[in-house]
Amino acid sequence: MKHSILKGFVAALISITTITSCQVGRKPVIRNVSIDKDTIRQRYGINTVDTAAPVAGDDETTANSAEKIALIQELLPLLQNEITFSTFSGKAKMHYASNDQKQEFVANIRISKDKIIWVNITALGGMVNAARAYITPDSIYFVNYLQKEAYRMPISDGQKLLPMPVDFTLLQNMIVGNVLSKNGTPLNATDFGGTWTLELKDDTIAQQLGFNKADSSLRSQQVRTRDDAMQAMIQYGNYQQVDNRKFSTGRVITISNAGQPHYMDMDFNKAEFDTPVEFPFQIPKNYTIK
Repeated sequence: MKHSILKGFVAALISITTITSCQVGRKPVIRNVSIDKDTIRQRYGINTVDTAAPVAGDDETTANSAEKIALIQELLPLLQNEITFSTFSGKAKMHYASNDQKQEFVANIRISKDKIIWVNITALGGMVNAARAYITPDSIYFVNYLQKEAYRMPISDGQKLLPMPVDFTLLQNMIVGNVLSKNGTPLNATDFGGTWTLELKDDTIAQQLGFNKADSSLRSQQVRTRDDAMQAMIQYGNYQQVDNRKFSTGRVITISNAGQPHYMDMDFNKAEFDTPVEFPFQIPKNYTIK
């Protein structure tokens, strides 16, 4: 359990996904997460990242038709539909699984926009204080209370602990439910009846965004690197009104990084915006700092 709690939490927070196999309005929260891909497909009706449909393929002529171009122009404004806030406070139950780890924990999360992400992680139904993280745009500070260890590093070195690179903006957007990245050239758009998808591509990644046609809410995101070494998916569901904002309280995440799978579900049972928040963090003097 040495690093798995941090790996599981942050792996979830920087995932991106698709909706090509998702039923609109379905609650996308996985219980008893399993690494068995066939079970995941059969039980939850979703693809894992290694079976997802290709995103924004190499043939960049897919958006040539007038119909596609018109739909792309119609969907581009949806990228700007985001939750605005100054602070966020939330509590989420999480289930994480990888090839060699399965963990359940609760994360209390606080954000000062563009400045601080603070996370306190407890296990065994909140009885055990397991870990605490303090993340800024430049640095990661992490205390593992179970192993009496602490980490202090530039955020660019976060991959030493995590299954994929760390980016503060991605973490922040993932938590509040905004589009993780608006970068890229729009290449394709599709109308699936109840869902729109929009595909973007830049020099490093391709991504596909899924929106619910009924209310334009973000239903899914998928991302893959150009070399396909990393792929990630996340589904958003259980939207509720929170402080006059439409907030997704349920998330399902799958990641494949160099063939290594990571799965997680997040179930928020508390969320607040623009309330006073504090970020207590201290590394005990007798802890080993790495």
